[in-house]
Amino acid sequence: MAGPSSTSVGAVNSNQPQPTQQILQLATGFMAPACLYVAAKLRVADQLVDGPKAVSELAGKARGVHEESLYRVLRALASVGVFMETEPRTFANTPASELLRERVRGSMREVVLWTASPTHFRVFAELRQAVETGEMALKKVTGLDSFEYLKKNPAEDEAFNAAMSGLTENFAPAVLEAYDFSGLGTIADIGGGHGRLMTSMLKKHYGLRGIVFDAPHVVAGAAPHIESMGLSERCQCIGGDFFQAAPEADSYILKSVIHDWNDASAITVLQNCVAGMRGKNGKVILLEMVLRGGNEPDLGKWIDLEMLMMAGGHERTEAEFAELFSKAGLRLTRVVRTKSPVCVIESVRA
Repeated sequence: MAGPSSTSVGAVNSNQPQPTQQILQLATGFMAPACLYVAAKLRVADQLVDGPKAVSELAGKARGVHEESLYRVLRALASVGVFMETEPRTFANTPASELLRERVRGSMREVVLWTASPTHFRVFAELRQAVETGEMALKKVTGLDSFEYLKKNPAEDEAFNAAMSGLTENFAPAVLEAYDFSGLGTIADIGGGHGRLMTSMLKKHYGLRGIVFDAPHVVAGAAPHIESMGLSERCQCIGGDFFQAAPEADSYILKSVIHDWNDASAITVLQNCVAGMRGKNGKVILLEMVLRGGNEPDLGKWIDLEMLMMAGGHERTEAEFAELFSKAGLRLTRVVRTKSPVCVIESVRA
């Protein structure tokens, strides 16, 4: 959606929505992710891989689905380019809906199943409480902080890790294009999940060796993937707690980890990387969004609300990253923007 007009007050700009329309679009915006979630859950896009199908057939294959209601959901999605009604009550895929398919290049299905989940709707209903208190809304809704909640809810944990793996597979090519990871020796991926980022790095840079480090129940999912990629001899999986220690390595990479935490916790994680670093020439590299200033549109400003509500952390500006590094015994050397929303944020020992 276009932002507020930059023209003078009262001027008309045909490229901008009228204020009433703009507010109505935003006020009903929660409906779109709810529809995406239903379509992803019912695997509608996968059913359309061979061509258009009538909604009656789609509902029949989904079992227990009310045909008319499904039609209304798909009609709404088609109005914003997700699916296309090719003839009355018959739908086909579009480039956007193709990304709701399973196991296709660039699939966003798992991301949708996490970010548009019923849990998110329950938590974001408490945004006012978070604004009033500054506290994580997930804890009010569930009584648990984010990682306690995931640990005690295996289905949600699986959805979260699948979403993170999906995002990694989408962002990794842009990161590897923008930044040269060769020459870093043994690099430890702290909070490395199922190892998608590490295997992408090892496949491109044959001189690298890797460590995937995460909570034991999470990193257990990395070993099969690493083995399937033929990289077991160059990569090991280690379970642990990054608040206690980081494994010994030449350099460290942390993707979408630091934004989960407040400054004090983030500094602890970074200090543990410094303590584990072999030699004086290693690097600590973050893959995070770096907030842009002013009114500039920025996905990170919305993901920042996800951190407020679900994790208790926040997105940061370049200056805030520099300050964070300084307090952890590191020095920010450069920020490399990529073709994805993620930046490569490089630091060395101070």
